[in-house]
Amino acid sequence: MGSDCGLVVGTLFSRDTYARVRDINAEEFSNIVTSGGARLIEKYWGGFVAIIKGNPNSKVLILRDPSGFLPCYQQESANHFFWASDLAAFSSAGIRTDEIDWNCLFEHLQSPDTRRAATCINGLSELPPGTVSVIDGEHLTERRLWRPWSFTDPSQALSPQASIHELRESICRSVSALAGAFRHVVVGVSGGLDSSIVCAALGRGGHRFSCLTLATDDPSGDERKYAASVATATGASLSARIYELAAIDVRRSSSAHLPRPNGKPFMQELERAYRFEIEAYNADAIFTGNGGDNVFCYLHSATPIVDRLHFERRIAKAWRTLLDMCAITQCDVPTMARATLSLLRHPEGALNTPSDQSFLNHDRGACSESHLLNDYFTEAPTRYPGKIAHVQLLTRIQNFVEGYDRSVYPSVIAPLLAQPVVETCLRIPTWVWCDGGINRSAARRAFSGFLPRQVTRRTAKSGPDSFTAAVFERNKSTVRELLLGGLLRHHNIIDPLSVELALSDSNTGRGQLLYRLLDIVDAEAWARERSSAELPAH
Repeated sequence: MGSDCGLVVGTLFSRDTYARVRDINAEEFSNIVTSGGARLIEKYWGGFVAIIKGNPNSKVLILRDPSGFLPCYQQESANHFFWASDLAAFSSAGIRTDEIDWNCLFEHLQSPDTRRAATCINGLSELPPGTVSVIDGEHLTERRLWRPWSFTDPSQALSPQASIHELRESICRSVSALAGAFRHVVVGVSGGLDSSIVCAALGRGGHRFSCLTLATDDPSGDERKYAASVATATGASLSARIYELAAIDVRRSSSAHLPRPNGKPFMQELERAYRFEIEAYNADAIFTGNGGDNVFCYLHSATPIVDRLHFERRIAKAWRTLLDMCAITQCDVPTMARATLSLLRHPEGALNTPSDQSFLNHDRGACSESHLLNDYFTEAPTRYPGKIAHVQLLTRIQNFVEGYDRSVYPSVIAPLLAQPVVETCLRIPTWVWCDGGINRSAARRAFSGFLPRQVTRRTAKSGPDSFTAAVFERNKSTVRELLLGGLLRHHNIIDPLSVELALSDSNTGRGQLLYRLLDIVDAEAWARERSSAELPAH
């Protein structure tokens, strides 16, 4: 949709009615221009990038919505600025996307979930969600229009009862709005809470959808009975498939179409299963529950206790939250009490950036940290460390948004990350999320009448761990060949000795290092697929 003042690419919904907006009249677009784009975020939501002619007319604004549903990457040349939603679009315009920035890749592998504005492709950066890029002649500046702290202020807080109602309504209305344009949706269900809530919202909205679940041969990764109960409760059909070990090729990255590696081996089987479902139902969208843990404030710390102490100033109520967090974390009371006192003295302790140096080349030296994609924390309200931790969880969900190659798959949407849902969740106090000693408590209560009790009361679920271990064991020699004779070693990103030791250790296939090693393997496969560089000679 567009006018003489600009163009909105993607999907747009009314903030008030949740109805799809297909056209913006000249007067409203003029208001958007006058606001510098802010009105577009305040009055609408969706998955969009807007191109706006600013005032004065020499200015042009590129605005990305806060959800980040529609990717937006930018490249600058000597005479031009370029924006596109995927690497293929840049390539078709003659812009190179085969030159890897090895320093950025090294930094990325230290904290793969900490998304930075710079990508791992040389010269390519990402426009942060909720941000407007302003072109004024030859100059380019960025201005943030959306901040999570607007919804975490105590004056915005919802009561426990209002939390349940508002959360259910925002999820159901957002899911229904997003599904309204599609004839049939395939939902990837795991048997856990988050994807089940997406199904409940689709069922409540009367949308056509079917469920897909994958199981391992090993019972530890078989969630079919829970997935079946969700499908029955929401009136959907269920397809259940078994992960096939022989179909996995560790030489191929499932994120080769992206400017950063973030794939997992089991995703190849999930992609194959989705292709079957799309063909069987003539489906035109895939919905997932991805990001639910982050949005629903799944914390494992004392931060909700400190938040409640500051907010309500009543020891007895904070004590209840302390007991709740002990139940969730399986921590004893004295340890949780000490953690609470420590946070009261040093609230900045809630800010942490996890780093993983395993298998990386320590001789390379630490990179100077580049700008975070969503750097909200210079203005964080340290009085409420739980809200800081919640927002930090939200900054780690962007990897869940891009997902599958849009040249191969139809729309892939994680509706729990819709802007109205995120803003509602930010208004819910952190201690409400752990009420009763159960994680994501508000979400469970909001949908307890729509889903089987065995699903809403589950606090943990299994995954494809046994399958992942089998992939590793089957492909160990290939992994050795890829890593010890590959691009990451050649560019001094990995430490070949630690890789060799892990591959020689029989315990690696049963521990956490397995997942880290497979992430490194995916990065090698990604680099080989994306880079124009020749493999080093043996």
